Amino acid sequence: MRVRLLGSIDVVLDGVPRPVSGLRRKAVLAALALQPGEIVSTDRLIDVVWEDAPPRAAAVTLQSHLSHLRRVLAGSPSIVARAPGYLLDLDGGDTDVQVADEMIAQARRSTDPGHAVSLLRAAVALWRDRPLVDLTGLAWFDGQAERLDQVLLRARHALIDARLAAGERAEVIPDLEDLVRQDPHDEPAHGQLMLALYRSGRQSDALAVYQRLRRVLDEDLGIAPSRPIRDLEATILRQEPALDPPPPETSRAAPAGTGVAPAPATKPIPAQLPLAPAGFTGRIRELSTLDSLIPGRDDGCGTPGPW
Repeated sequence: MRVRLLGSIDVVLDGVPRPVSGLRRKAVLAALALQPGEIVSTDRLIDVVWEDAPPRAAAVTLQSHLSHLRRVLAGSPSIVARAPGYLLDLDGGDTDVQVADEMIAQARRSTDPGHAVSLLRAAVALWRDRPLVDLTGLAWFDGQAERLDQVLLRARHALIDARLAAGERAEVIPDLEDLVRQDPHDEPAHGQLMLALYRSGRQSDALAVYQRLRRVLDEDLGIAPSRPIRDLEATILRQEPALDPPPPETSRAAPAGTGVAPAPATKPIPAQLPLAPAGFTGRIRELSTLDSLIPGRDDGCGTPGPW
C-alpha cells in the first residue's frame, strides 16, 4: 500500500490507484500520512481540516471520515485510534513522501555519481503535480505543499550536481535554463548553469548568465549576487582547472602474462556541489565556494514539524 501526496491524494493498493472522495476526507488522510506512525490528536486534526469553521459535531464527523478511509484502505494496515487521537499504521506500506525522502538520502550518501543520478531521477519522478493539490486553500496544507515544493527544488539541484559529477555538460543545460526561467532569483541554478556552460566551452555565455543574474537581483530586489557566486564568476574568468569536468573512470591493466589482477578502477572525482564528500584534494577553496550556493544541505522531505 502507498499513500500518495505528491500530486492528487490517493491510495495505491496492489498497483491500482484508489481515489479518495471529498475534500475533508482527503485532508484527514493527508494530515495522518504526513506523519505516518505518529499520533495526531483529534483537536489538531479538526483544526487543520476545518480551520476556523468546524462543524457543530466535528468529532463525530471526523469519526465518519475515518470510517470511510478505513474502507478505502480495504483492510490493509490502517488508521488506529490511540489517545489522544489517531495514527496511520503503514506496516509494510509507505507514502510517496517517505520514498522520495529515502531516495534523496541514499543519493546524498552515494559516492557513485551514476547511482546518485538514478536515485534522484526516480525521486523527482514521484512528483505528479503540485503536492497536496486537492487541498489548495487550506492554510496548513498550503504550508506543507510549499515545503515539499522546496524539497523538489533541492532534489532537482542535487540531480544536476550528480549529472555534472558524472561528466555531463551540455546535456544539463536545457534543464538548468528551465530552472532559471522558473525562478530568475535562483542563485544555485544560475551557478550550475554557469559551470555547465563553461565546461561546454562557452565561457562568454557563462559570464553572461552571471551578468543577467546580477542585473535581475539589482532591479528586482536591490541586492547583489552572493559572495559564492561572485567567486564562481572570478574562477571562470581565471579559467581555473578546478572547474574542469571530472576524469572518466579508468582501469590500469597489468602486463599480460604476469598473473597480476588489474588495478581497481579510479573513481571520478566529484567536482561540483557533491552529494557526499570524497576526494577533493587541491580543490577545497573552489568547491567550498560552489557548495555554499545551495541554501541548506538537508535535501530530504523530512517531517512537517511539531504539531
